[in-house]
Amino acid sequence: MNKFYTVLLVTCMGLMGCQTLDSVTPTGNEEQPATAVFDNKLSSLITGLLKSEKYDYRNKPTLITTFVWADTLTYKSQPNAFRFLGHQLAESMKTELVQYSARVVEHKASKAVSISPNASYFLSRDIKELASKAQAEYVIAGTITELDGGAMVNAEVIEISSSEIVGAAREFFPTSAAWSSNQVSLRNNMLHREGK
Repeated sequence: MNKFYTVLLVTCMGLMGCQTLDSVTPTGNEEQPATAVFDNKLSSLITGLLKSEKYDYRNKPTLITTFVWADTLTYKSQPNAFRFLGHQLAESMKTELVQYSARVVEHKASKAVSISPNASYFLSRDIKELASKAQAEYVIAGTITELDGGAMVNAEVIEISSSEIVGAAREFFPTSAAWSSNQVSLRNNMLHREGK
């Protein structure tokens, strides 16, 4: 009978040791820095856009616009954690798509898309005018909706010649994905991230 208790004791100690290791392993996004949370969410959004076989991102150029707020379809400076999210998404998507070997057109150098002091708004533009002047065959546009604990981002890839949505994705960005106001600023219509 002593063997039985010895085996039981060793088994219990082994299980307690496993439980201790599990409890100290970090698993949540809350423990990641804001940039890591943002990058994970952005990668998921891009992956969703690239899933569509209709979106020929490697061969046909794409133009990416500033993401706008769903309630106004414009860029507005929010006095909260997501005040620069529209700019941050557009600029980060350009970088990520280029890393996927996509052909990306820089619209700020083009006369096809006019730029307001705060952002470029594709959703309020005449798509025929854009198609005739831009050197792009697709445009990525998106909206942001503020929700409890974060913001829902909806993105779509629109084929300019047909106005058909050839790719779409949605991702929830938690407040922990936002950079604080003291880390990011907008100067001369460009997003600047402050280093520590």
